[in-house]
Amino acid sequence: MKILKLRFKNINSFYGEHEPLDFMIDPLAASGLFIISGPTGAGKSTLLDVITLALYNEVPRFGNVSKTDIEKLGSVVNLRAAEEPKAEAYAEVEYEVKGKQYRSRWSISRNRNNKWNNYSMEIAELPSGNLLDVKKLNDFPKKNEEIIGLNYEQFVRSIILAQGSFAEFLKANQNDRGKLLEQLTGSHIYRKLGEAAFLKNKEFGEQLKLKEDQLKAVALLTAEQMEELQTKNKEAESQYQQAEKGFKFWQQEQTTLEKQEQIEGQLARLAKEREALTVQKTAFVAQNERLQRHELVSEWAGELVKLEEKQKQLATNQKNFESLGGQAQTQQTAIESTVGKIRTLIGHATDEAHLLEELSDFEEKIWALETEIETINAEIRPVFQNIKQEITQATNLWVRGLAVDKLDETHQLLTQKRADIQPELALFAADFTAEKELDKMAVRDSSLIELGAKLTERDRLAERGKETKTTLAQNQEFAKTQQPVFEEYTKNAQVLEKQIVELRNKKEKEQQKFNLEDLRAQLKANEECPLCGSVHHPYVHQYDNALRGVQLELDILEKQKKETDKQLTNLNGQLSKAKGLIEQAEKDLLKLRDDYRQADDTAKKWLVELELPAEIKLEQVRTEQENLKIGREQIRRWQQAKDLDSTVKRLLEDYETLLKLRQQKQQKEQAKLQRYAGRNVRKDAQDLREAFSNAQTTLRLNREQQAEVQKITVEATEDLRLFSQKLTAELQQKGIEDTKIAAQYLLTSADVEQLKKARKVLEDRAQEIETNQKTWTLQLTETQPMRQTTEAKETVLENAKNQEQLRNSWLRETSTIAAQLKNDTQQRERFADLEATLKDLRQQRHKWQLLNEYIGDSTGNKFSTFAQNLTLSNLIGLANRRLKNLSDRYILDKPKDDTDSLFVMDTYQGNSLRAVNTLSGGETFTLSLALALALSDLASQNVKIESLFIDEGFGTLDPDTLDMALNTLEKLQAESNKTIGIISHVELLKERISTQVRLKKDANGFSTMEVVG
Repeated sequence: MKILKLRFKNINSFYGEHEPLDFMIDPLAASGLFIISGPTGAGKSTLLDVITLALYNEVPRFGNVSKTDIEKLGSVVNLRAAEEPKAEAYAEVEYEVKGKQYRSRWSISRNRNNKWNNYSMEIAELPSGNLLDVKKLNDFPKKNEEIIGLNYEQFVRSIILAQGSFAEFLKANQNDRGKLLEQLTGSHIYRKLGEAAFLKNKEFGEQLKLKEDQLKAVALLTAEQMEELQTKNKEAESQYQQAEKGFKFWQQEQTTLEKQEQIEGQLARLAKEREALTVQKTAFVAQNERLQRHELVSEWAGELVKLEEKQKQLATNQKNFESLGGQAQTQQTAIESTVGKIRTLIGHATDEAHLLEELSDFEEKIWALETEIETINAEIRPVFQNIKQEITQATNLWVRGLAVDKLDETHQLLTQKRADIQPELALFAADFTAEKELDKMAVRDSSLIELGAKLTERDRLAERGKETKTTLAQNQEFAKTQQPVFEEYTKNAQVLEKQIVELRNKKEKEQQKFNLEDLRAQLKANEECPLCGSVHHPYVHQYDNALRGVQLELDILEKQKKETDKQLTNLNGQLSKAKGLIEQAEKDLLKLRDDYRQADDTAKKWLVELELPAEIKLEQVRTEQENLKIGREQIRRWQQAKDLDSTVKRLLEDYETLLKLRQQKQQKEQAKLQRYAGRNVRKDAQDLREAFSNAQTTLRLNREQQAEVQKITVEATEDLRLFSQKLTAELQQKGIEDTKIAAQYLLTSADVEQLKKARKVLEDRAQEIETNQKTWTLQLTETQPMRQTTEAKETVLENAKNQEQLRNSWLRETSTIAAQLKNDTQQRERFADLEATLKDLRQQRHKWQLLNEYIGDSTGNKFSTFAQNLTLSNLIGLANRRLKNLSDRYILDKPKDDTDSLFVMDTYQGNSLRAVNTLSGGETFTLSLALALALSDLASQNVKIESLFIDEGFGTLDPDTLDMALNTLEKLQAESNKTIGIISHVELLKERISTQVRLKKDANGFSTMEVVG
């Protein structure tokens, strides 16, 4: 993974948009190794924040970034930019992975309501610029992680190397080191695997226990129980067959009886239905007569309907004539009302002939006044817009807080403000060049900072010199007093060694004198010796006592020798350490003296350049800087007052113009209001004209319609008379007196249909009853011979019931036995299935038992510890390879059995082991750098790392170690063609590395960036 280019705007101390930081063009591309330098707070770490923000929406100092963090904490976005309307910020990085290039961008902006929108991200392929299809906002960091092959934690541990975390790793105990190692390498998976193995074994154990309990609960029948059940089952089957045969006989007899009774019932029902039908026919006589009368007049149904329609139409025409008369009266009233409104509007009476002409004249006069008012408004608008734009775009918060619409109040505030800022303007002359003076102050302030740094460094070197002298004196005194003790221990050890050798020789002689161990072992007290016949064996006791005495004395001397050797070893180590510290302190003193002289010489040069006394103190330099700050603040206040005065002056001119135009507008509006209080004279006049014209037109048309309706009504009356006369004559020939009686005879089509349907139903029902009577009589004749007994119905029912109960009893018996046999079969099948399942579960669990035994536990610590030990060994091996290029003195080693601490082997002190927490700051940095590079090597086994950024830590190194560290990084860059950036403010680094990204802070605290090389 290689970083190609950075772009950003309004991030942290960087205000505005800056030139891209392009690692693919010279001088950064040509060098490959560069330094990012600048004073504290200039934004060195911000460049790294840009990378992680653009890729993962995270920065090391805040974690995940949200608009809430930006609103409440002021994080990420430049504070001055954040106050501006339509503020925006972005971070963009271009990178290359496996030959493909991508651009990832993070951005945020304010909306029209001056609220922060949520941040947005995008990822594009290069050089096409096609955006990747990523839907959800949270998926963009995951997509970058997928492309790069590193999550955020792995990225900052393998590409952005912060030395503090590795120093913490060096000195942590075993538990903390394991957690840090998991964080550094992202190897949380081993802990999860250990937990998973434990849980999987537990899960199989629980399943086995459940199945074993289920197996124990299975109950099976014995052979005797099975035989007894089968015998009972045969007897029950035989009895059931006999009962079933008897039940079917009596059931058939019962069915025949019930069918006979049913037929007799149907015949009785038919008799009742015949009587009911007779009643219905009698009731239908009157309705049938209505139907017959309708059928008599049905041929004149059309003429009768037409007659009724003519009568209705004549009534409608008469009603319309009356309605038109009322409408005419209404229109006449409307005309009179409109005339009155027009006279009221124009303000005087006039006849109807000149009414519209007078209305138009009035309209034109009012319109002329409105035109003059609009002309004044046209002059007001640009002035008002200038004021609004001036206030909205003003950088001064007081000006931006002015109420644009409150003319008198704002004019008074502006007048007062201009008077208030005159004292600030009087601080300097009108022709005072503030920028030039601020530049001079900035240069002097920068020089004072350098002077303060050198004075601080000189004082620090002096203090370190005192400390080093104290250390040198203490170790010299220790070596002087402990050397005689060491020599005395050496002599004692030599004497003890000589005595031990003599005792060992004596022991050997005693063993040779009585070299008959096997025979002596067979001798027993109070029993004869096979050689001499004696029952007393003095030589055995003599041998045992002599040998025991020599051995006891030898043990005492060896213990004394071991204790002496231990004290000698400890003292030797202490003396070696003291001599090493003496040697180092002497070297350090020489180096400190040179550094002190250089710092003192540089400080004196700055004092001469700044024209300050040679005996000036650091506190006086700080006072000088504070005075410069006060002076800059006065100039800034003068600049702000000058800018504010110019703005206020322009606003006052615009407001005075606005007040004059407002007065002219008020005069015209008053003149208009005296004659017309409405809102739109054009509309009001047009509405009155249209109302007057429409009322006249409507009245004329109404009168024409009234005459037409009267003519139609006369004609319709005559037509109705003739038609009625003809129809009445035809009806009288059929015996119907007139049209009214004929209309009464006439039924609706629905009534006719209903009556016909009712008559048809009665006829069909009579036919149906006759047919059913014949059918049921025939069935009764056929059923009577089917009886097999002469028993009464009660006896038949009782016999059928008894046989059914007996049959059901034996059926239950057979069902019970069959269920018992079936249950036993199912239980045997279940038993076999459980045994097979248990066998399979035991086989499956065996591997999880083994896995749990080796790596599993409830917390995952067992496998995690094992994996971290392997990872630690691998990391230490890679670190020692890097350490060879940094220092040939130390070799990093794992913790010992009884300690948590990491160790280093000191090859300058006879390969003696030391805990890492005894190392100096420079030594700790050297090991930390080796670890950081090793972790990057470890990550590059899966992901090719082509960019490294090393953040701080070089300030603790002496010149020689710093030189070795730089040689290592230069060699690493040359071998791997990596891009390596070092973030530091160490002067020697700036002198050694010519390619630099220099960051500076201006007088406002904003940062700028310059690439040199």
